[in-house]
Amino acid sequence: MGRSRVRILLAGEPRAEVDSHARDLLTQGFEARRVESLSAGSAGKQDIVVVAGKYQPSVHAPARIADLVGPLKSRAILFLSDMDPQSFSVFEQAGFSFINVTTDMSVKSLVGLIAQVDPHAVYQASKTAALRTSVSNGIADAVADLFGRLRANPVAPPLEESARQRRAMDELIGKSPMSVWMDLIQNYHDGTAQHCALVSGYTLAFARALGAGELQTGRLFDAAFFHDVGKAMTPLEVLDKPGALDPDEWEIMKRHVVHGYDILSRDPHTSGEIARVARDHHEYLDGSGYPRGLRAGDIDDITRIITICDIFAALTEKRAYKPPKPTEEAYSILLSMAGTKLDPDLVRVFEKVVAESDGGQRPVKSAA
Repeated sequence: MGRSRVRILLAGEPRAEVDSHARDLLTQGFEARRVESLSAGSAGKQDIVVVAGKYQPSVHAPARIADLVGPLKSRAILFLSDMDPQSFSVFEQAGFSFINVTTDMSVKSLVGLIAQVDPHAVYQASKTAALRTSVSNGIADAVADLFGRLRANPVAPPLEESARQRRAMDELIGKSPMSVWMDLIQNYHDGTAQHCALVSGYTLAFARALGAGELQTGRLFDAAFFHDVGKAMTPLEVLDKPGALDPDEWEIMKRHVVHGYDILSRDPHTSGEIARVARDHHEYLDGSGYPRGLRAGDIDDITRIITICDIFAALTEKRAYKPPKPTEEAYSILLSMAGTKLDPDLVRVFEKVVAESDGGQRPVKSAA
């Protein structure tokens, strides 16, 4: 019988710094989370406790930390910045064996300490990270292949393609926190593949937050996965331009919604709702969107959902010409659009997806 997974429990202040360490470990394949306290029964015998943050003599007294980590003292790591050499000696004399003795506060340094505590935990994490990377590359490669085929022959793709992608994304998101999944997809080199994968993944998470059933989730995913197929007809020099588009280029870019509708309308399996979402996902409630300037009553719920996911993905994705916006900042932009351009009730529910995408750690502002 194999060993159960080792959890990395992080405690300390400032909270943002500890959260950052937790997210870094998640990306490396560890099961990691910040904890407010280590109450009886909250930690297993195989868990590793990391006391992180900025060293404060009044807070990080050896006796106090010993009380905090309890029976896990032999599996406790002190990962504290700004600790002086004399304090190292005090902790060593108090029986703490794993202390960061360098000024390097990177995840590499923390993983090195974890390896000293439990080499098998690092082995488990490396296998998890490799599997995640393999699955995420498979997802993005499949999307890139789809667009390559569409550019050569703009024929509506089989609906089975979205079913395969949904299974792959369910597997990846099911085994990884949203924040980890997002980091994996963001590192993919093809911008269109990256964007479609992000929108599809956010849509899966949004369907879950909305309490959608299997059939409704499938409809939402199909619409999300095919929403940008029209970009296959957009010149690559426009799609990949490393800067702002000029007015003529912007007009070319906007045509992708019409191209998508035309492509998807050629097959009865995608000609209805899926084609409509491809055409209308840039429409806004106040009539300021394109291509038809639809208003609230003319925009159905499934399109409203995909539009929110599309905007959030565009804001949070990494591109050669821009860094990703933090999830809180991206959600603040959605909030500013709620009620005028976006459905405020849906934006409110989307808060759950934002929290998951940020590792489930930071609170976000709710839509009014």
